[in-house]
Amino acid sequence: MKLNLIDVNKNYKNKVLDGVSFELDKGVYGLLGPNGAGKSTLIRLICGIEEPDNGKILWNEEDIHTLDENYRDILGYVPQKIGYYPDFTAMKFMEYIAQLKGIPKDTRRKEISDALSLVNLSDTGKKKIKNFSGGMKQRLGIAQAILNHPQLLILDEPTVGLDIDERMNFKQFISGYAKDKIVLFATHIVSDIEDIGNEIILLKNGKIDQQGSLQALLELVQGKVWKCVATQEQAVELKKQYKVSNMRIEKENIELRIVSDDKPLPNAITVEGNLQDLYLYTYNTKSE
Repeated sequence: MKLNLIDVNKNYKNKVLDGVSFELDKGVYGLLGPNGAGKSTLIRLICGIEEPDNGKILWNEEDIHTLDENYRDILGYVPQKIGYYPDFTAMKFMEYIAQLKGIPKDTRRKEISDALSLVNLSDTGKKKIKNFSGGMKQRLGIAQAILNHPQLLILDEPTVGLDIDERMNFKQFISGYAKDKIVLFATHIVSDIEDIGNEIILLKNGKIDQQGSLQALLELVQGKVWKCVATQEQAVELKKQYKVSNMRIEKENIELRIVSDDKPLPNAITVEGNLQDLYLYTYNTKSE
C-alpha cells in the first residue's frame, strides 16, 4: 500500500499549500506544524473532502477521486471536531456509522464491540453521548474511524481533550495498529508523536520544510541545543534574545535550555537535542 502526493497546491485568499510532495507506506507518520501551517487543509485533501487546485493524490498509483467509493472503503478519518447527536448512545452512533460505511448487518455488532473495546469504551455503549467527557467523545471518534479496519488512518489533532493516561493508551494503540497500515497523525503537540512516529513531516507556511526519521532530523539541531545556568536578571534577557525551550529554578539561579546557533553564555554546554528542540528551531515558537 502506498499514498503519494505529487506537487499538491491549494489556494484560498492566500496560498495555503504550495508544492507539497511526499510518499507514505506502512507505519506512523507525524505531520507537525503550528496552527495555520496548513495541516488541516492537507488532511482534508488527502481525505477527498476537497480537491487540490494542482497536483495529484494517489493511492496505489490511482487518483483518489477516480477511486471514489473504493478509496473511502480503505480510509478512516478523525477530524478535529466530530459532530455527534447528543441524545444518541455510543452504540446507536456506531450503528449509524456502520450503516454509512456499508458494514454487513450480520457482523456489525461484533465490529462495533471490537472498535469500542480498542478505545476502552466497552462499558459505555448504552450511555448517551451528551453525558460523555471530552476525552470519551474523542475516543468515540477514533472508534468510528477504525470501524471499517482502514488501511489508511488519518488523525487530525486526535489527542485534544485526552488526559495523560488516555494519551499514553492512545499512543500504544496507534503504535500497534500501524504495523500493517498507514497512519498519518497531524498535531502541534510534539510529545504525541515523538515516541511512535516512523517519520516526521514538518509543515511550514504550506510547504514541507523537512521530512525524515527522528534520528535524521535531530541532526539539524546537533550542536545547537544548550544548557546553562543564569541569574534571574540574565534569564529575562536570554528569553528576549534566544529560543528558550525550558526553564528550571535552581535555588537562586535558573537553568535554561536554549536552542541557538551561537553559544548563549560562557558557561553554556551543548546537550543532545530532542523533537521539541527541533520544533522550536524550525518554527520559532514554544511547543507543548
